[in-house]
Amino acid sequence: MQYKDLLKDFTKRTKRNLEVIEQLQKRGEEVYEVTQLVNSCLGLLVFPKERFIEQIPETPLEQLEKEGWPVPKVAGNFRQAQNLKELICYLRNAIAHFNIEFKSTRDEITQLIVSNKWRGKTTWKAELTVDDLRKLVEKFSDLIISK
Repeated sequence: MQYKDLLKDFTKRTKRNLEVIEQLQKRGEEVYEVTQLVNSCLGLLVFPKERFIEQIPETPLEQLEKEGWPVPKVAGNFRQAQNLKELICYLRNAIAHFNIEFKSTRDEITQLIVSNKWRGKTTWKAELTVDDLRKLVEKFSDLIISK
């Protein structure tokens, strides 16, 4: 099927592919849902940011938290993003440049550390659980689809 609205349709299809992998994992199939989540971030964070940047609201993080958005915990002495637009830019850069570390508990990936780097120097670093990343991309993709 052809794309009618490239950004919305691509986002919907990426979400659907992620959901299918998650369903297969729950049924005991040998699939890698965290790997798929990070791959899906290309379609749910990286690509949309390129076409959607001007429409991303500058909603303060405190308000996002009240609305159920997870907010990554800054690691170290880095400044936290001030709003949704800045947070999405930080996450987009971390994913796009594969500045990701995976933390495991008993052979299961449970947490990610994402960072931004500029000329070899880390400018932002944050931690979030796999569940929080999943919720964050879900909320952001819903925002894209609703526009």
